[in-house]
Amino acid sequence: PERTVDRQELESILNLWIFTIDGMVERSVTLNFAELTGLTRLNEIMDFHCVEGWSVYDVPWNGVHLQTLFDLAGPLAEATYATFHTIDSGYNESLPIEIALEPATMLAYGVAEHTLPLSRGFPVRLVVPRLLAYKSAKYVDRIELTDAPIAGFWVRAGYDYTGEVPEERLRPGR
Repeated sequence: PERTVDRQELESILNLWIFTIDGMVERSVTLNFAELTGLTRLNEIMDFHCVEGWSVYDVPWNGVHLQTLFDLAGPLAEATYATFHTIDSGYNESLPIEIALEPATMLAYGVAEHTLPLSRGFPVRLVVPRLLAYKSAKYVDRIELTDAPIAGFWVRAGYDYTGEVPEERLRPGR
């Protein structure tokens, strides 16, 4: 049995959450959580690497490939960057579109068939396996396509914009 005085109605919380794709696109797109999770699902088992030197191996991510989302919005030819905005704009990040569209990059809404925990980025987070974790923004609620990068939260704090995982930490196919 569940015993709590603070029962959170997850369904009503998610019904209020809206995800947007806008900026240099043919049409702005808004999706609720059910619509987002109803898109073609991507399941990838990938490693996750932190700038602090630790890694989590074989994370079973569930989400949607960014190409699926971009196809809905129709990026304009001059759009070369994707900026990932987060709930309350406290954290954001940008990537060149070619990295955003790599096969393993996704907007994740789950791990191992379960909804992401709040501390891991609920309701959705960016996952870019070949970049360090600080490039994988948590709490994403908007993707803005632009023609220039932004200095995201961690880049403004002094971290490298590219965020490449050192080659010796990468495992083939992960």
